Parts: sequence; C-alpha cells; structure tokens
Amino acid sequence: MSKIIDVIYGLENLLPLKPASIEAIENIEIELALPLAEEYKEYLLKYGAIMADDVELTGVAKSQNRDVVQVTQREWAANRKIKHNLYVVENVGIEGIIIWQDGSGKIYESSPNNSAKQIANSLAEYLEAK
Repeated sequence: MSKIIDVIYGLENLLPLKPASIEAIENIEIELALPLAEEYKEYLLKYGAIMADDVELTGVAKSQNRDVVQVTQREWAANRKIKHNLYVVENVGIEGIIIWQDGSGKIYESSPNNSAKQIANSLAEYLEAK
C-alpha cells in the first residue's frame, strides 16, 4: 500500500464512502481546472471520501459539505486571497480554518480573509501530525 492509504487505513473509526472512478477524478480536474496531487488521486480511488475521528476529508461525495468541487468553489468565493491552484481537502470546522492541497501534494492552511500558508509536504504527513 502507498503511504496515504496506510495512514488513512490506520485512522480511528474510519468511515469511507465508495471508491471514486478514474472518470470522476478526471471530471474534478476539469471542473476545477487544476491538477490533483497523485496522493489525493490514490485516496479517491481507494476511499472516495472519508470521515474518521478528528478528520473529514473532501472527495467524491453527494454531500455538498464533502464534495471537493463544491467545497473548493465555495471556499474560493469566500476568500479572495486563495489562489485557484489549491483545492480543499478539509474544512476543519473551527474558526473558518480550511486545509488545501496543490497539484504537487503540498498542504496549506488558511483562515478567513488570509492567504494560505504551507503546513505539510503531503496529505499523509498532515494526517500523521493530527
């Protein structure tokens, strides 16, 4: 297994959705007009989207609060300081903190009306630090 799959598999009380298709992942990239990190694609192909203790990642989901396209577009509109090369991987739900990822896999954090600052080199690293 890859690092991200191992890390997610080890989360407490993991509740995955159904795996995403390659077509669904390609559609996300088209709709957002940006590349997804390979690590995020692996996660989507295995889990679709997840909830676990202290984490709820975006992905391919019917819920507007977990669908990566809907959440990203909503957060882009809410914070004009966010560059459109980032997509939302998690809405922390505390003080408007949003966790973003870029196509290279780096993880960023933003708060309302503030630019995103890098906090991890990968989604796996971010989750391990939680």
